[in-house]
Amino acid sequence: MSPLDVPEDGDYIIGRVIEVKDFGATLELLEYTDQKAFVHISEVASGWVKYIRDFIREGQMVVAKVTKVKKGSKIIDASVRQVSGHRKKEKIREWKNEQRASKLLELVAKNIKVDYEKLRKEVRNDLVNNYESLYVAFEESVINSEDFKKSWKGPWVSEFIKVGVENVTPPYVTIGGMLSLVSEKEDGVEGIKTSLMGPEAIHEDSKLTITSDGAPNYRILVKAPNYKQAEEELKSAVDLVLKILKKEGGVGSFERA
Repeated sequence: MSPLDVPEDGDYIIGRVIEVKDFGATLELLEYTDQKAFVHISEVASGWVKYIRDFIREGQMVVAKVTKVKKGSKIIDASVRQVSGHRKKEKIREWKNEQRASKLLELVAKNIKVDYEKLRKEVRNDLVNNYESLYVAFEESVINSEDFKKSWKGPWVSEFIKVGVENVTPPYVTIGGMLSLVSEKEDGVEGIKTSLMGPEAIHEDSKLTITSDGAPNYRILVKAPNYKQAEEELKSAVDLVLKILKKEGGVGSFERA
């Protein structure tokens, strides 16, 4: 997120409470330059609020939802009560990640001996526009370093990836399902074993496991950095198991979890 951006209706924002009055509270927005938000007392908490300071205080950091952006104004309307507990945790996590990513970009600048502000202005907005956040850009540089090198040019790229590898743990997704494998052949069990030993993960950063769930059922799980890669791994593994089993004289089916 660029510090020059303006939040939009429906966005979730983080602000520090700088003033509380009987009718509402004013927030200084931490992600935007020279932007403030006003939370009316009716939007501070669910139900009737008699004493506003029972719910919100100066110096407190809060997550709020933008309810109205006034054109030409540096004060937006926002609501704290419309933010669920889950959304609050998620927003705080995202904000902390962005703070960390900014520090990592400072480290990149230091390591290649360039001015941080110059590097930030040169690459940050473009990275955010492409990956939604600077932290996700670091994650992508770790997960798909070769693609990242092809997409970006400059002396900062290799160091960006290096710093990412050393400091960022990419997210992973897990998908899977159930294989049902049978064989009427006399040595059918061996054929099933052969089929289950066939598949291996295509990518180095993927993990493929197949475990028995009680014959004839076998659970297959794939852990990968993103859904696209996970789906590719799962399809490849299932197709190979069924192909080998058919060759061994058995039949099988797969049901997605």
